[in-house]
Amino acid sequence: MRVIAVFVVCVAVIAGAPIEGENSDLLNYENVQTENGYRFTYETKDGQAREEVGTIDPSTGVVTVTGWYSYRTPDGAEYRVDFIADENGYRVTKQPGPVAPQFMPAVVAAAPINNALLLSLVG
Repeated sequence: MRVIAVFVVCVAVIAGAPIEGENSDLLNYENVQTENGYRFTYETKDGQAREEVGTIDPSTGVVTVTGWYSYRTPDGAEYRVDFIADENGYRVTKQPGPVAPQFMPAVVAAAPINNALLLSLVG
């Protein structure tokens, strides 16, 4: 009995040990369970990211998962793949390809926002 207890403690310590290495650092992690599914997202220090939403159709019991994942190659290029998985299998909805960086012109980024404009958005 004592051997089993020691074994269980050793397994727990090893499983709970932090993973060494640059690629293991999480920048963001979220896992939300809902009544009809879940939402899961993470981002790592090395540029990996994933987001998916799973829903269960109560009438059929079919689970549908939609989402995307992205990764950065050693040369710095970022790639993203969008997918859906359901009763028809796993399908890529957007083929992997470089993600175009989103740039905002410096003139727009530095321009102050008019208070009247902000108030008009509130209604």
